[in-house]
Amino acid sequence: MELTVIPQIVKFASENTREIGDVLGIGPELRVRWAEGLLDKGPVEDTIFYAGEMYPVMGYAEGAFRLTKRLEGLMNINSLARIGPIMKKLRVYAIGARALWGKNNEIYENALRDAVYVLRNLGVKMSYLFEEEPPSGVALHTYGLLKEFKEHAKWVQNRFRELGVKRVITLDPIVTTAFRLYYPEFLEDWDVEVLHFVEIVAKRIAELGIKLKLGRKEKVTYHDPCYLARTLGIVDETRFILSRIDGLEYLEPPRHGVNTGCSGDGGLELTQPLLARKISLDRVKELRETGAEKVYTSCPACIMMLRTGFNALGYRTDVNDLASLIAEAMRNGIIEEKPATVKFRRYHVLPESPKPKSLDSDDLAELLLRETDRCKKCAFCNVECPVARALDKLESRSARGRMTLINSLVRGDPVRPEAVLDRLYSCVLCAQCSQTCPVGLHVQELIIYGRAYAIYSGKAGV
Repeated sequence: MELTVIPQIVKFASENTREIGDVLGIGPELRVRWAEGLLDKGPVEDTIFYAGEMYPVMGYAEGAFRLTKRLEGLMNINSLARIGPIMKKLRVYAIGARALWGKNNEIYENALRDAVYVLRNLGVKMSYLFEEEPPSGVALHTYGLLKEFKEHAKWVQNRFRELGVKRVITLDPIVTTAFRLYYPEFLEDWDVEVLHFVEIVAKRIAELGIKLKLGRKEKVTYHDPCYLARTLGIVDETRFILSRIDGLEYLEPPRHGVNTGCSGDGGLELTQPLLARKISLDRVKELRETGAEKVYTSCPACIMMLRTGFNALGYRTDVNDLASLIAEAMRNGIIEEKPATVKFRRYHVLPESPKPKSLDSDDLAELLLRETDRCKKCAFCNVECPVARALDKLESRSARGRMTLINSLVRGDPVRPEAVLDRLYSCVLCAQCSQTCPVGLHVQELIIYGRAYAIYSGKAGV
């Protein structure tokens, strides 16, 4: 379908995802170079290491994100998105990105290499698909292009079956969420096992009974990505891993685990970068106050937002992937102890995700009306909403305000159509609202369905 009612930047991202395989349109040649000479091609015992479409190019995204700050007041994000296709036609896009921001990308590529190093040393067998790795397409889901996402997910499923992939190990929690939660919602027979890196590492460290030697004393803190902790419920594994690294002094931030704070990503860094940056600064200050010398996390988008946030405030605090910390300690030495059986709790703090009968506008409308009518306007969600806090509790950009806006849109009330997607695209999808909703609304899922309804019904424009 012709995407005429969405912002130019979302159109740019969605077209790149479907045609090139990543949001920025960097391309497979640069996306796979991190694995050259490191991994064999093709599944090993039905298993692959899945890099996804974010880690391999997030350094380029970081460079572009920093550029939006420098161009503030001169050019907005949608204007930049109009230039991208022209640069691609002139064949200078990927070359320019690599020349400008290739250095930024090394930290993300190294995280992938370090993850492979750790897994191999823990006895995990895997391979990599290189150029044949299909992108998860999760950005399509994020921005409400659910029909396109369903079509893409079916294509990915067929590719995995053709290639013999039955088990996926990934470092990316957003991709893990897509494969583990979203694909089963859109595909009746999705049967690929998907594991996040920290799940496997924690289990293998316990089974082998080992500790890792960092070789120095260091104060560190850990930022729980929303997708890993709150959405997937993976919290204990990261603390267990950190406890098995000799030399660390771990300092827990006030908001952690399933109650983690948002770093400002969730798609917002693309649609409204200035707002995303403001949210990230709030989290950066909190992490800084722990007194930690270094910050670790397990999400490429969180790394980007925290790195740029610390830089904006003039703090010289390193932000890196947990995989790189584990790899460094593993290279310094392994201390053998007794194997242990450890049961890691899987946290469930979010309500059940609502499911429409179909993605037709009428079925989306029925779902959205039924669910948003349940909202009690109690404002518990607004207290937690990082966007509302960043904007002095502006109602239209709060969780409650978005529920009201969606309800009005579906009912045909006289709302300003040009403001609908702008407000819905200002959500970071952190799920703090869903966690606190007393009536059990899965708010961020309703926002995604609201985006889809606004797009497919033609009732919203920009």
